[in-house]
Formats: sequence, C-alpha cells, structure tokens
Amino acid sequence: MTEGSTGAAGGNVVVALVATRAPWGVAVRSYLRDHARGVSLEVPADRAALGEVLSRADVLMLDDVMRTVTAADVARAHETGAHVVGVAEPHGGMGARYLEQLGVDEVLPSSCAPGELVATALRAGKRAAPASGGPDWPRLPGPAARGDAGSPVPSLSAWTKVSGGAGLSEMVVAAAQELSRTMRVLVIEADDSTPVMVSRLMRSGEGGLPWALSLAAQGLSALPEGLSGARGDGTRPLGAFDALCVPPGTPPGIHSQHLERLLREAAGRYDHVLVELGPLGTGAAASRSRAGARALSMAASVVVVAQPDPEGAARLVNWRAAYVGEGGSSSCHAVFGRARRSGYERDHLAGIVSSNTGAHPFASCRFLPEDPAVARARWNAALPEGGAWLAAAQALVHDVVGSGGRATGRPRARSWAQRWAPVVAR
Repeated sequence: MTEGSTGAAGGNVVVALVATRAPWGVAVRSYLRDHARGVSLEVPADRAALGEVLSRADVLMLDDVMRTVTAADVARAHETGAHVVGVAEPHGGMGARYLEQLGVDEVLPSSCAPGELVATALRAGKRAAPASGGPDWPRLPGPAARGDAGSPVPSLSAWTKVSGGAGLSEMVVAAAQELSRTMRVLVIEADDSTPVMVSRLMRSGEGGLPWALSLAAQGLSALPEGLSGARGDGTRPLGAFDALCVPPGTPPGIHSQHLERLLREAAGRYDHVLVELGPLGTGAAASRSRAGARALSMAASVVVVAQPDPEGAARLVNWRAAYVGEGGSSSCHAVFGRARRSGYERDHLAGIVSSNTGAHPFASCRFLPEDPAVARARWNAALPEGGAWLAAAQALVHDVVGSGGRATGRPRARSWAQRWAPVVAR
C-alpha cells in the first residue's frame, strides 16, 4: 500500500510505516498525507510486503504492538541506510526494551504528537547510498570503518565455524579459561542463532549481549553493566573470565555498528576479547551476517572450526577463498573439532586444505580430538580438567593469540562474575 503527498517516490523521502492497530499509526498517516511534502508513505501489512519495501525505505517506523518486524528485518533496514524509529505503546505493547532488542535507532512514546513523531523520523534525511551488489560473502568493512589506523585490534580474536557440531563453544570457553590465568578476559557470544553460553557458563539470563548492544547504540558505556553475571540463586558462574551471553528467546539480529562500538570498548577494558560468531560461509547465511563480517575485520586472529571430514575441509577452503577475496588479512587458523586419532585421516584432511588454499594458506591447521572428558564436563556443569582435548585447546589458543592481548605478568584481577558470586551466595 502506498500513500504520498506528491505521488511518485522519485526524489521523496520514503517512509515505511508498519501496519498497526494502535491509534498512533492512523494519526501519523493522516498527518503525513495532509501536511508533509516530499514524502512517500508505504504501509506494509505483512512480512512479504515488508521485505519488498525495505529495499527502498529511508525511514522505518514500527511499534511494540504488532510483531511483524524481526531483528533481522531491522538489521536489513540498517544495511540499506534506513533510520529505524520504534514507538512504544503503554497499553498493550511489549515495552521499550523489546524495541531496543530489535535494534531500533531510537524509541519514542506513542503519546508524542503526530508532527513530533514525523519530524523525528525525517530528521535523518535521505539515507546513505545502499551497499553495492556483489558476492554473497558479507563484505568486510574498509579502513574507515575499522578505525583511524585501519588495522585489526591486537587484543581481539574471532572464533567462527563452517559447520556445526564440531565443538566451537567448548573451544572458546577453554581458550578463555586458559588466557584468564594471566589476563583479564571477556567472552562475547555474538551468535544469536543457537545461543548456549547462558546455560554452559551458569550465567544469568538478565542483561547480556542484547542489553550491552542497546547501551552501545545510545553511545553509553556497556561494561560492566551489560555483563552476564551470577544467577541470583547462589549458583557460582563457571570460568575465571567475564562474559556477554545471549539470553534464550532473544530475537535474532545484531546491528553491525553497535557490535563494533561494543568490541572497541571491550578491547580497551580487557587484556583479550574472544568473540564467538555464527557460520560465515558463502551463500544466504553469509548475506545475513554483516555483524560477523565487521567483527572479522576487527580481529587480529581468526579461528575457523569444521567437522573432521572431507566436506568440512572443502568448506574451510571455500571460507578462506571468500575471506581473501573480500580483502581479509588477519591471521586465520583452521581447526578440525572432534577429530579421530587416525593419522591417515588427519593427513588427508590437512592435505585437502593446504593443497587448495594456494598462495593464501591458513596460518595453522590443528585437530582437537574427540574426548569423553568434554562430554562429562558438560553433563556435570563443569569445565574440562586434563585430557588430550584440553591440552590441544590450550596449545591452540597460545598459537592463535601469540603476542596479542596484554599479558600483565602479575596476578589477574577477579572477573566481575567472581566478585559478585560470594555476595549472591550470602
């Protein structure tokens, strides 16, 4: 449905106002029709119409009553340069917190006058030119988006995967625990497709990554307020490190610029930051992961995990080619998780990777063995102690981090979770 004061959208500001049963929506539509000039209004009534409108919208307006829009839709609107306004309805709405979790740029109360709502939405003006078309691989930001120096952050490592079931989350936890012996460490679970860290690390579902990103979006400090702390029932969190977890039930979608602000703040406060990302291979999954691409461009070291079979090796090769093709230059390490001890199989898989990455090989190719100790630790809500897997994981993190981070050479300060756990227990 299209309405407008001047007819065609050419040269106009395009406002997409998601259809809602709340009174504010009718008021804004009437105001735009009767008073605004140079504005084209579109009212998508369902997800199909919304997807079509997002490609040309300069401003997206939505409320907390109708749940037509997801965080992924908001992220897509941001990718095209649209300004997203959330309107909080005090009666029957989900609340401002819900809109913030979706990733809107600002939240206004529905009690605002229609003219005020419209003026706020339009002050962003014409959107920036949308990103140009290209391959499905999520484009890595250029130097301007990565800071003045345009170089990766030494104290940041990114951990991602090309296939599930290879033990990525356990690797991140083990790496963080090992580094926390001499450093102040933060783990950021930036994979909201299958979040597990709240349960695995025995952390509270309050706060966490969505809240930290909301603070970052407002230009506020996200740490330590946003950290995933103790549960409040006396349960002691696992790990001698801090964490930003994704609570179960969080709407999917992470704004890339908000994540970058959070990562930069974290890198300035911690000796090392490990950020766990979802799959970033080629295809449709990659095109939805601009936030992951931004994190990759900032990380000094990248770990890519695959299942220990020829398909996993082929995916590693494709990942490496796409990464290099988009200008990625960080040190990348290939890891086969849950690998069998067969020397023949390992040599074969390593040969597939090395012979097909040509002039741009991985910095290393490692194998982490299948180990019952890891399954026992997960079952008992504990961290692995001893065993071949843990030894390989510890060697991996030292190979990856190297001189990155800022080892203090002195006893590490207690994490926020450790500081508050005794208070909660009492």
